[in-house]
Amino acid sequence: MVDLEKILRARKDLREKEPLIHAITHPISINMVANAILFLGAKAICASHPEEVGEIMKMADSLSLSLGNITSERMVAIDLASQAAIEKNIPLCIDMVGVGASTLRYNFAMDILNKYHFDLIKGNSSEIRTLAKGKSNAIGIDVGKADEISKGNIEEIAREARNLAEEYQTTVLVTGKTDLVVTKDRYLAIDNGVETLSKITGTGCMVTAMISSFMAVTDPVTATLCGLLVMEIAAEKANTDGLYTFFVNLMDQIGLITDCEIREKAKVREIKF
Repeated sequence: MVDLEKILRARKDLREKEPLIHAITHPISINMVANAILFLGAKAICASHPEEVGEIMKMADSLSLSLGNITSERMVAIDLASQAAIEKNIPLCIDMVGVGASTLRYNFAMDILNKYHFDLIKGNSSEIRTLAKGKSNAIGIDVGKADEISKGNIEEIAREARNLAEEYQTTVLVTGKTDLVVTKDRYLAIDNGVETLSKITGTGCMVTAMISSFMAVTDPVTATLCGLLVMEIAAEKANTDGLYTFFVNLMDQIGLITDCEIREKAKVREIKF
């Protein structure tokens, strides 16, 4: 059974504690990521220079990482920041953007997964399948049609995600029309959101940073559900045919959405196979 009140308490705790979230992301989404963190009530810093990330991590309460638009410098920074986060014992969340698109990203992803413990591994179903099986139907950074979560393959994808969760002793988030939050012994499905989200670049990185923000004040599963529900219900409220209007409305709603609206609109279910 999903404890919705525990999820909502995380929002209150975040606003009261105002944790500092270190988000190493990429230029395409950095402004959106920093503002999403701020709109939730946390504080943001997006340092990515290898010579300063260790120092920044001494102040941070959570670390959010993205492999999007990867560069050699950011790869070094991600490695150093992950090590510093482990030493400080603060949460690590990683978004495996494009891990199915290139050998470079795949090899780097596997290297850091085997070096450090991440509290959450996030990706679309193609990215998670790449990590689980070494191959997928990814199209660049987008999910391949054959990997999209459906009634016909949801059990298979969930079990692949569980294998990852067991291997790395973590929580796995598989994003899609239906989002799956998977641990070694639980499957949770979230059916909120709108298709328009997939048409705006950077929204996945925003979700990663929002989840990482909540991880500073609660456990990974609760943080993941809270980040998803805030983002996706805000998107439902903001939805419109004008894509840029939708984007502006979405950013507003992230900060304006109420607990009552989340209670009324949340579509979270525990599934058993």
